[in-house]
Amino acid sequence: MAHSDDYKRNGLIHGIFTPLAGKIAIVKRWPGINPEDVDAALATAMENGTVAGYEGNVADSPFLDIGVTVYRESIPATTIYARERTKEAWGARYTEWDKAYAQGVDDVRVKAIPGAKLFTPNRIVIEATDFGANWNRERGTHMADVQRLQAGDLADFAVIYNAVQSPPWVEQMDGENVPHALVAALHVHVPRCTLEPSSPYLYYMPRRRSMNLNSVDVAENHWTRDTALPVLRKYS
Repeated sequence: MAHSDDYKRNGLIHGIFTPLAGKIAIVKRWPGINPEDVDAALATAMENGTVAGYEGNVADSPFLDIGVTVYRESIPATTIYARERTKEAWGARYTEWDKAYAQGVDDVRVKAIPGAKLFTPNRIVIEATDFGANWNRERGTHMADVQRLQAGDLADFAVIYNAVQSPPWVEQMDGENVPHALVAALHVHVPRCTLEPSSPYLYYMPRRRSMNLNSVDVAENHWTRDTALPVLRKYS
């Protein structure tokens, strides 16, 4: 059995993730955020078992993390807000699919997949996420099947926000030791540019030392061996 602090290395959880206290400090500095609302979200997570559940499982779960998700008034608005925070955090090291944003972000361009958890607007939530879920290096993962069978458990914006709150996680993505991450609870569509369906895709390019927020085809014939489809872990 692991000792209580064996999973903490160099001030990071499993040598990858920023501790929750550091993430809370980051989010409190974001524009439009009332620090008291972040404190209230933490209090709720302590009351509903999220924090305790995470703490009870993290030592034996190398890709389990806990972070702060900020939901704005809609899915498109949250997409824009998360993208802006990511651009601020990564600066010149952030790259994206420019055409997707040049055409705007609205309810047609980005939406929840069928069966995804209900979107509740204008809230801040502490969420526990398994960033190694559905990663199978040997046999691969059929992404469309995961989206059908696990839709209600798949993480959405927690994936993007964690790139801001835990940059070392992204920097260690190589598809072999740390998987890339699909924002599998969302579908994106850029007219005349994407195949249907696609989902946001977060990965690291070591030669450029940059983080890329793109999209990837998740149609019936698409499998992956280097990418996880993160899920939310619910505790009570």
